Amino acid sequence: MLLDPSRKARKIVDIVRCHVALSVPQMIVSAPSPAIDADDWADIIMVGKSCKLLLHLGAGLRVAGQDIPDAFSREEDRFRKLTLAMNGVNIATITNISKALIRDEMRFIVFKGPLAQRRIHGGYFHRPSSDVDILIDRSDLRRCTGLLQGAGYFLPAECDRIWWRAFLGEQHFFSRSPNQATVDVHHRLQQPGCPHPMDVGAFLREPADQELGQVKVPCISPIHEILLASLSFVKSLTQHCHAAAYLLDFCAAIAGLDHAALAILHQRATEQNIEHSLRITLACAESMFGLEVPEFAEPLPISDLFGADLSLAVFTPDDPSIAWPRLRHLLWRLCDDRRAGQKLGTYMWVGGSFLASKAARKIPGWPKEDPTIIHVAPVAASG
Repeated sequence: MLLDPSRKARKIVDIVRCHVALSVPQMIVSAPSPAIDADDWADIIMVGKSCKLLLHLGAGLRVAGQDIPDAFSREEDRFRKLTLAMNGVNIATITNISKALIRDEMRFIVFKGPLAQRRIHGGYFHRPSSDVDILIDRSDLRRCTGLLQGAGYFLPAECDRIWWRAFLGEQHFFSRSPNQATVDVHHRLQQPGCPHPMDVGAFLREPADQELGQVKVPCISPIHEILLASLSFVKSLTQHCHAAAYLLDFCAAIAGLDHAALAILHQRATEQNIEHSLRITLACAESMFGLEVPEFAEPLPISDLFGADLSLAVFTPDDPSIAWPRLRHLLWRLCDDRRAGQKLGTYMWVGGSFLASKAARKIPGWPKEDPTIIHVAPVAASG
């Protein structure tokens, strides 16, 4: 998504940033929004849609008492209908998949998507979610594959390459039914290139149930949800992807914590070796949304990395005018010098991932009869 080159991109992004923040009651914006001119609206709509925050943007505009033109309202209505449709399928899929996994006593948690939106923002339909994300223990991957296949899912051969299994730690299962969403099965929570949690099992050991009809769905805990939002945010920054929605989630979730919960959050980040990811996210939240969390150590400096381009990098990462920091400089900031070997380990992981991605098409997946679908015999229910 590129703004019209004749437009002032920074002004448009500042308008969106300020009004998105107003959609979250506990947020503080450090500077008022620029005045909106009549010919700004097309670009405002484009930025809001590209970062999936058009509904938050509309809510913030109304909080500010802004007169909203018909063109915005029409796009907002289309976006709302899209969100209702996609998240409705997502919720139905979560219900069905959870029943199957719970019945077989599979340990898993659901994260991101409409259930996260409900807990953070109060409703299931704040932005569209295209798939269902679940976390499992890596040792359960084949068992989970069998259960999903029994529920009508298949795993394309492309998603069974070594890069997906070993480095990304994520595989996409597609449904044979048009009424079910894709299921992304994770056994890692960070992509290669950023420090990752040392103990993914801790996320599984502290589930927080949410009820969907008669099903109690094990979901990520509120503390781990904030850590995950920070991991998703820094991943998006390093990969030059849209990061605004993750930062908004982070701010809305952390702003609701009391002193005791903040202490637990800091402890978990330190134990998981991702404190710098958390502190960089805090620095960006303070710079862009005025969020202050005095209970934490001083946020890591970011002005030397992004200068005046931070908002553009977060909201419109495909803007060619952005002066992106070199990847190694951002990785160095994410790595903690107090952690022996973290920088070396991160670079080795990046290098290994690169080689694996280059070789992925030459290395076969698990043995299978069909070249596009994996067949794993269903595992009998335990106990």
